[in-house]
Amino acid sequence: MTRSYRSAVGPALLLFLACLLLAPSPAAAHAIVLESSPVHDAVLERGPGQVTLRFNSKIEKRFTRVTLSAGDHAPVILPNGADEATGPDRLVIPLPHLEAGFYVLRYRVLAVDGHITEGALRFTVGTPR
Repeated sequence: MTRSYRSAVGPALLLFLACLLLAPSPAAAHAIVLESSPVHDAVLERGPGQVTLRFNSKIEKRFTRVTLSAGDHAPVILPNGADEATGPDRLVIPLPHLEAGFYVLRYRVLAVDGHITEGALRFTVGTPR
């Protein structure tokens, strides 16, 4: 290699490596539901006794809000599943007895990274009228 080629490559390589080191790394923003029980859009023979949501990150359970609406009825606030025994990434929400119909469970959680996530889980119990 000639000296002029090496002297041009050296600073360019250093600049490239510096850019790689200083580039922002992807951050885990928001708590994403990895699994739920029942699954989204499930059709169930009878109402579940609870809903379980597992997220990809820890959540601040005390700031969680969960509502359940049936058909076109107003939503009802449910206990937020703040039982610490279920793990920091999981909500277990007890449900009242559910008649046949279409339900939407809406949740709003705060991930430990400070991001708020809102979502909905739809399911049907029996054959809706």
